[in-house]
Formats: sequence, structure tokens, C-alpha cells
Amino acid sequence: MTYYVLEFQYRRKGFISGGVTFTPELATYYDPLQMEISSETTAEVILDSSVRKMDVDLFYTGTRALIVSDALKLLLEESNVKAQFIPAQVHYYNNVPITGIYWVAHRLPQLDVVDYEHSTYAGKALVLRSIETPPRRIAKGFQQIVLDKSRIEGQEFFTLEYTYISNPIISEKLYVESKKKKLKLNATPVGEFKP
Repeated sequence: MTYYVLEFQYRRKGFISGGVTFTPELATYYDPLQMEISSETTAEVILDSSVRKMDVDLFYTGTRALIVSDALKLLLEESNVKAQFIPAQVHYYNNVPITGIYWVAHRLPQLDVVDYEHSTYAGKALVLRSIETPPRRIAKGFQQIVLDKSRIEGQEFFTLEYTYISNPIISEKLYVESKKKKLKLNATPVGEFKP
């Protein structure tokens, strides 16, 4: 099966980004993977001033929050993707609200599925040594990512553990389903992705 990296840059649009504030206010900086967030929490997203028309189903903010449309959230839930979805009100820079419902996708599954032997990245010898003798080093400076598909175990949507790559990975099956539902995502096969 092919896996795709979901990109945060869109053709003819560039990067869709913004800032997020949470209510109640978080005690520390937002951590999309480890932080526990109350089920009563809501988010407000103010898009960057460069965003003129918001019509995509996934984007990433400067505060490291991954924002998904209601349609993508429903698709993820139907596929049993384990995550916490925090309601988000999205506004343009001039405070005009966006039409549609959005969510912060919090605590997506993190998988240790990079094939470090066959991938190309900075400090490869150090990373490989740290796998054998912990503590683990975070891999960065990827030129090519190869996944160890035998360790994915049927996951359809996840992030890569032990890397600085924040882009989610989507299975071919789920990506095809998203296209059938006309979701606007920008996906690149994992092996062709250039962080």
C-alpha cells in the first residue's frame, strides 16, 4: 500500500496558517502530542493576513495545531483514527468568520515506522546508533523517507515518531476515500516528500 504525506502548502494558495488561542487558556505552550486537554476546551484560529479564501480541509498553524474540516474529521472518525477533536472557530485576519466547521486534531497516533536504514537524513550514523543504544535521537534533515510498512499495522492516519516532521501520513485507502468525498488535501507519496 502507498502512503502519502499531507502537505501544508497548496498550489496557487501557498501555506495556509494562523495562530490559535485556547479557552480555557493553556498553562503552557501547546503540545499537539503529549498535552492533556479538557473536553470542554475550545479554540479560536485567526488566519494569517495572506489567506484570502479558506477552502481547504487541513492546515497547520504557527502554534503547531493541526486544523481539520468537519468533513475530514468525520472521515477520520469513520476510519477509527484515535484523536481528540477540539472545536475551533476559524476567522480571517480581519475577524470575518469562515464558513464551515473546523476542529483541532489533537493527539494523533504517533508511530515509530521510519525505516532508518534505508531513509536518507542528517546524522544517520548517530540515529542508527541511538536506536541500538538509547536514548533515541530525533531524526531530521530528511532527503528521502522510507517507511517500514510492516510496523504500520493497519493505521490509516498518523504522524511519525522520533522525527521533526509534523505532517500527517495518510494511507492510500483513506486518501482515495477523501478524493471521493471531494476533500481538498495536498498529498505527496512519502518517498517523494521533501520536508
